[in-house]
Amino acid sequence: MNWDAIGAVGEIVGALAVVLTLAYLALQVRTARKATIDQNTLARASGVREMMLTVVENDELRMNFIRDSGVEPHYDQLARSLGVSVEEASRLEWHNSLWFWLHWGQWTATHDEKGLKELKHLIASFYSNTSIRRSWDSSPWGKPILDPEFVRFVDEILAKVSSGND
Repeated sequence: MNWDAIGAVGEIVGALAVVLTLAYLALQVRTARKATIDQNTLARASGVREMMLTVVENDELRMNFIRDSGVEPHYDQLARSLGVSVEEASRLEWHNSLWFWLHWGQWTATHDEKGLKELKHLIASFYSNTSIRRSWDSSPWGKPILDPEFVRFVDEILAKVSSGND
């Protein structure tokens, strides 16, 4: 074998190594970008839950927010149906809404079938609770402000649970 042939084989091997390295780097950049997006989404969900938890724990703040938002009739009706005060009904519903944001964050950041299966199980279990289901169906802080695709995801799970096709 002559040196020109050996040199040509070396160039081919080198070029292949460069291509493989670039493909690997592209994959790593894509993975890192996806992880960053997931972290941002989870941070947003966490921030919303923290703000909502503050409102859950502070009756005066929550009641002022409810009055200013124009949703007081919703809470009057909810309190009557539960046989509790408006403050207690609103505290319960805001607490239930924390679950919605937690699950939205999980749903947005879940990319594998195992994670989705676990999330579907959690939603089927938690949202079947009468109190949480009532909040899911009627709260001004649930369906109206969450991602419509997530709302469809949850509603499909609940429809299967209601029909017994879980």
